[in-house]
Amino acid sequence: MSDTLWYESRLYFDPDQAGEDLGFLHPDDLYKQHQWVWRCFVESELTQADFMFRVDMALPVPTVFIRSKRQLKEAIKSWKIVTQTQPNQLKEEGLVQFSLRANPTVDITPKGEKTRRHDVLMHAKKQAQKANSNVNEAVDIAAKAWLHKKLQKGGLELLTQCIEFSNYKQHKVVKKDGARPIQLSTLDYFGVAKITDVQKLEQALFNGIGRSKAFGCGLMLIKPL
Repeated sequence: MSDTLWYESRLYFDPDQAGEDLGFLHPDDLYKQHQWVWRCFVESELTQADFMFRVDMALPVPTVFIRSKRQLKEAIKSWKIVTQTQPNQLKEEGLVQFSLRANPTVDITPKGEKTRRHDVLMHAKKQAQKANSNVNEAVDIAAKAWLHKKLQKGGLELLTQCIEFSNYKQHKVVKKDGARPIQLSTLDYFGVAKITDVQKLEQALFNGIGRSKAFGCGLMLIKPL
């Protein structure tokens, strides 16, 4: 087991408590989500986030998942808080059910040009269109290949027959008026995987998967089967 300690928190919206509405957690405004999660912690001198989060408004009760180095405030208006330390003991060769909201990207370096970062799904779509091949199949293969590579590095063997992905969205994140927007895409993965390396998995859980962690991506939730 790793000595790294983190906190797993779930915030459940409680409509019976008087407080703010849910506008600040709009699924299309990732920067407002990020700002709101910052306010869930006691003020500090930190300038970089030491947490990951995911907002899920589609659940029966709107829920915010947070994984952090610090504990949250004891009370957050309008929300019920459930916090525990890192998950139960993980066992090598054990199976886990996982869910992940990710920003799948790939770096491409055309001959004689600078490396550019691309959305994995859009890149696969364009390449398939150029080759006059099946777009849906190309996108499916690319999305799963990206996840397979990331999970393999993170101590998991993906069971490809037990994976789904959905809710693909493109976002423009504007931090302040006049600033150039940050463009990114999000995709939700669900599936089953086998643990191949507990230490690598713990690091992947702690550090996150892929990019755009400041905007609600990278937090992988697991449940032993």
